[in-house]
Amino acid sequence: SIVMVVFYKPKRTDAGYKRFLYFHFFTFAVVSEVAAALGDFRTDQPFKGWFCILRIPLWCLLFWLLLKLRASAAKLPPQELSDFLCQTVLVKGTAAMGTMLFFSFETVSCFISQNSLSNGQCSNTSNAAAFLSMYLAILTTMSIASKTVPKSVQRETAVELSSIASLKGLKWWQRIQGGLITITAMASMYLLSVLGVEGKEKRMIYFLGAIGGLSVGFTFIINASMLIRTRNEHKEARSKNVRSK
Repeated sequence: SIVMVVFYKPKRTDAGYKRFLYFHFFTFAVVSEVAAALGDFRTDQPFKGWFCILRIPLWCLLFWLLLKLRASAAKLPPQELSDFLCQTVLVKGTAAMGTMLFFSFETVSCFISQNSLSNGQCSNTSNAAAFLSMYLAILTTMSIASKTVPKSVQRETAVELSSIASLKGLKWWQRIQGGLITITAMASMYLLSVLGVEGKEKRMIYFLGAIGGLSVGFTFIINASMLIRTRNEHKEARSKNVRSK
């Protein structure tokens, strides 16, 4: 939801709306993560607690990049901005939220079947659902972010299927992205296989889930950084052409 809020009104730059965005982010990235960490520490799960704390700087970096891309989206031509808001933000955001609700219902279904919230039999399902939802949220954000720049920049940063198949013509950052996405895909397949599995908590779920989460997070950081860099290069090139004329 925070991604849709950030991009839904990109032209709003008043102080009140910015305070709303920062408050929304603070409650999501700081308050919720600290609360989760305290709960894990109290239940003698320090690894999970420290992982929640270490996620906060990553969320802050992602939010900073989102604000940069939000400013870029505000400069899109009217038709591209309209398509971005209607076809990208609303459609893709709503579709992703629907899938995340499905993962949440898997956890709820497990709790109902166990008729208990505290016996630990649904930890595997809840952990797997949480990681899968996080992957989907970041990948959806990356898809939305790729549309915040003009189409000329999108074409320059896009990857052709033929290049992926042959692994030729790929830039260094695209190769890194490919490797990180592969790691996330493998972690996702494992998490999907244990979704709905009841019983003793499997530590492998949290370990692989954390690796996949870091991989998809760094994928977004690389992708957003390259979009911003390419956009700035195009802007500088246009400025030089104007001066030369």
